[in-house]
Amino acid sequence: MDAALVGLMGTSIGATAGFSGAWLAQRSQLRIFREQRSHESEVRWLNEKRELYRDLLMAMYGWHDALVGIWNDEESDNLFEVRSKAITLALEVSLIAKAPARSAVQEAHRGLLNAQPLILPRAQRTSGPEPLNDVRRTLTAMEEALRTELTQAG
Repeated sequence: MDAALVGLMGTSIGATAGFSGAWLAQRSQLRIFREQRSHESEVRWLNEKRELYRDLLMAMYGWHDALVGIWNDEESDNLFEVRSKAITLALEVSLIAKAPARSAVQEAHRGLLNAQPLILPRAQRTSGPEPLNDVRRTLTAMEEALRTELTQAG
């Protein structure tokens, strides 16, 4: 009778250990699967962010260059186009970027908007430093913030 009880206890312990091991293995597999999906999603978003950030930088620098052209009395027919594109892309980036990059984009955007009234009314222009000097600094800071976000995500 003792042998039967020992056998029954051994079988129960073995079954419990087997069930627990299977449960732990399944949990581990599910966690690995979730992490893989999360990583794949981040990589996909990283590629899309890279393209969006590149387009934003090009548009912001284009807006800056158009304003510099107007300041230097050169013809700049594309100010409206590049400004509209830059504003649209800045809004898109502000929806998906992390806080440091988002604030850098907003500061550069604000700098361009503040410099524009000083440049556009040609009759009221005074001599002095180009009003876009600070804007160039904010654009560089924005570029660095976007680059940092992309490298940290990768």
